[in-house]
Amino acid sequence: MPKAKPKTLQDFPHFTVSAVRRGKTSTEGYTRFELDGNFDRIIDDIDPHWFWLLFGVTDCFCATLQSLDKKTRASILTCDAKDEPRVVGETLAYLSPRWQAYHVWMVLDPAWGWVKKRFQGSDAVAEDYDAGEISVVDGRDVRVWTKLELVGGRKGASRHYPATDQSLPPSSQRRPVPGGWGHEHCDLCKTHIEVGESGYTDSAGRWMCENCYARYVIHRDLAFVDDL
Repeated sequence: MPKAKPKTLQDFPHFTVSAVRRGKTSTEGYTRFELDGNFDRIIDDIDPHWFWLLFGVTDCFCATLQSLDKKTRASILTCDAKDEPRVVGETLAYLSPRWQAYHVWMVLDPAWGWVKKRFQGSDAVAEDYDAGEISVVDGRDVRVWTKLELVGGRKGASRHYPATDQSLPPSSQRRPVPGGWGHEHCDLCKTHIEVGESGYTDSAGRWMCENCYARYVIHRDLAFVDDL
């Protein structure tokens, strides 16, 4: 059986922009822009709230569908931006909000800087907090959670687990947990990369498992948007 050709951005649904109109600007400095144009196909599962539009080498913005004529595929989209997107006459690739735009770039860009490493585990800092309401986790009532933050790694990286001690009020004291960051997730398939296992990491501290690297990065194949 012949091997399938790698999926490229040319295989994605596309939106061609015919006009951009400027709307009101918020107090935060973001302007609402309306984009007229046409999709090249009907996207059956298009998200009604927002999605990505990709263009250029690594340019992108979030857009919201306002109207769609299914016969002509003529559409009106909106986006909020500080600067007007210079996209009139451009054809932009549609990406589902299930993914981040950087997922496309990390697979396509040969200079992304992936380095193969063995995950050794990392230190973490833990802090308990009151969620304010009870959740049932594995048959147990949980109101107090433990927030685990990675030390010296990706900014903002954290995980949340039911606290061992459910006493109220919880202690707000932050405590070190040597080796407490015991696994990483593949940024594409979310598989665990456990201590002692190898994977690929980039300059931002993101990880990718060996399978996804071999399947998608080596072949510059964007089929993960369908496979995963």
